[in-house]
Amino acid sequence: MKVILIGSFPVSHQIYHYLSKNNYLHGVCFQEFEIQHTQDDFWVKSVQNEGVDTFLINKDNINQTFKTWLEDKTPDLILVCGFSLKISKDLLSIPRYGFLNIHFGKLPENRGPNPLFWSIKRGERQTAITIHQMDKNWDTGKILIEQPVPIIPGETLGMVHSKMSNMLEELTKQALVLVISPSNFKSQLATHAVYNNRPKAHDMYIDWEQQTADDIEQLINACNPKYGGATTYYQGTPIKIMEVSPVDSQPILGKTPGQIVHAHPQEGLFVYCKYGKLLKVNIISSDAGILSGTKYVHLGIQPGQYFTTPLKTTW
Repeated sequence: MKVILIGSFPVSHQIYHYLSKNNYLHGVCFQEFEIQHTQDDFWVKSVQNEGVDTFLINKDNINQTFKTWLEDKTPDLILVCGFSLKISKDLLSIPRYGFLNIHFGKLPENRGPNPLFWSIKRGERQTAITIHQMDKNWDTGKILIEQPVPIIPGETLGMVHSKMSNMLEELTKQALVLVISPSNFKSQLATHAVYNNRPKAHDMYIDWEQQTADDIEQLINACNPKYGGATTYYQGTPIKIMEVSPVDSQPILGKTPGQIVHAHPQEGLFVYCKYGKLLKVNIISSDAGILSGTKYVHLGIQPGQYFTTPLKTTW
């Protein structure tokens, strides 16, 4: 079987490794925007140095030059893992077995460009790697494989993403066997479909008055590392909280959510949350750098001061 990989690296590396070592790999395509945006073409050069044919796809060439390149390659299958451009119907019909997309979320309950963010923010305890047929719409094609993946409390988006990436070699192996038979595909249930848009800035604000300590921890984990942490304000300046841990103690009364209740250069930084729960702030990103909570205390933060939420009129 001749397979072409359209992938974002390093998440696609295990797919690439499996296809290459088993002589399935017939070419690798990268999204040109990502290469330019990151200023890092390390993976492109690495693949090219191994003698693999490559193509850089962008919105201008995807339906013309890329189509011609694809027709010349006559692939049996195209695997997609991390790609943001729409694939047209003309392209979808070129490979014998079509296009398969690898989606880091359960379908159809978590469609959209960043399913892990929403799963972790909502406090879900399980997600899935879904391998599905690509069609003219986003994340709506028939499902070939659904591999459940647990989300352990405290795991960040980056941790779950890495865990899922490490499962892709075995799932690629399974997909190449199953894709041959149309009976292995199942239609998605439209009644369960939820499309989540790409997170906006206000989705990453900590709302101390409305969110519980659990909600805040989940949001912070969902924002790490892709979004650099969840946003709050200290003395009118935005900062990002990148890691917190829950404090196992009896609820405290008489404080205001967002209030700093303890700030000690050895013991750390503790903030009051809804229903009297406390969170220990472990890592903060600010104009002073990425600092531990204990180091941030050295900047002069005091008990009785507040982390605040932007006015909702600015959201």
